[in-house]
Amino acid sequence: MRSSQRDTGLLILIPFITLCVCPPPGARSDDLPRSSRVGPWQIPLISYERVPIGTVLTHPDRYHMKEIRLTGTVSAIRTEAIADRRTCGRAYERTTLMVEDDSGTIEVVDQGACGRNLSPLRAPMLTVGQRIDLMVLIISTITPDMPGPSLEIVISFLDLARS
Repeated sequence: MRSSQRDTGLLILIPFITLCVCPPPGARSDDLPRSSRVGPWQIPLISYERVPIGTVLTHPDRYHMKEIRLTGTVSAIRTEAIADRRTCGRAYERTTLMVEDDSGTIEVVDQGACGRNLSPLRAPMLTVGQRIDLMVLIISTITPDMPGPSLEIVISFLDLARS
C-alpha cells in the first residue's frame, strides 16, 4: 500500500517538475538564455510582469515590500559617497537614478557595495538615455508629518533593456 502511494506521488510530481524546468511548447529555447536570470530560482527577468511607473506611484501600498519589474529610460544619475559606516560597516557609494516610462518618472537607488543589486551591471556604469530593465524592492512608509507615503525603491537586479 505504501509503495502505491509513493508511486502516485511521483506521478503527480514529475509533470510539475517538467513544467518548471522545460520551456513551454512554442517558446524558442534561444529566447530564455539571453534574458538575465534573477532570484533564487533563476527565472528570466523578462518573464516577470512589467509594472508601469505610474501604477506604482498611484498605488504604492499595493507593492510595499514586494519585488517588481520596471522598464524605462534613465533620465538622471547622481552618485554620492556615504561615509557613515553604521549602514554596512564601511563607506560606500550610493547611486540614485531617475527612470521614466510613458506613465511617469520614479527615483530608484543602487546602494553599491551595501545593496542588494545582484547583477554585474551597477548604476554608476549607466548613462543618461539608456533603456534599462530592473527588479526593485518597494518600501512604502507613512509618516504623520507627510501628506502621502514616502517611497524608497531599491534595485535588486539591473540590466540593459532588450529590444
